[in-house]
Amino acid sequence: MPRQPEIGLALLRLVLGVVFFAHGLQQLAWGDLKPMVDQFNSWNVPHPMLTAPLVATIQVVGGVLLFLGLAARTVAFLLSCVMFGAIWYVHWGRSFFAPAGLELPLLLLGGSLAIMFGGPGIPSMDRVNYRLPYFGRTTTRVYEQEGPPRL
Repeated sequence: MPRQPEIGLALLRLVLGVVFFAHGLQQLAWGDLKPMVDQFNSWNVPHPMLTAPLVATIQVVGGVLLFLGLAARTVAFLLSCVMFGAIWYVHWGRSFFAPAGLELPLLLLGGSLAIMFGGPGIPSMDRVNYRLPYFGRTTTRVYEQEGPPRL
């Protein structure tokens, strides 16, 4: 069976997009930002009035963009920063499998880094041939370089 790393990256990207979207939506669903800010304050996260809504917004918007495969590497970098901060301020020093332990944050960090370094996979909106105005580069179709994926 031929190796298909692009399909594996796409599946990882889709799952990560859903997970980040759900976690960010859960944080924003509180409606009132005060409980979220208080939680960030109890974890000694710097500037909780800024970081709490910023983290939730990055997770929601980043989850959607990651799912679509739009600006996937940049979004994966931002989500990696969020997960590194979560590990540093919240999960470090806790048991690996305990509630709020290191298991899930490490998986999300590793998956985000894989997308950041490996790309979005096929299919993704990043693979469409158009200019990305925010990132100043042109993407090319993978099909033009490698041909269609073999299933």
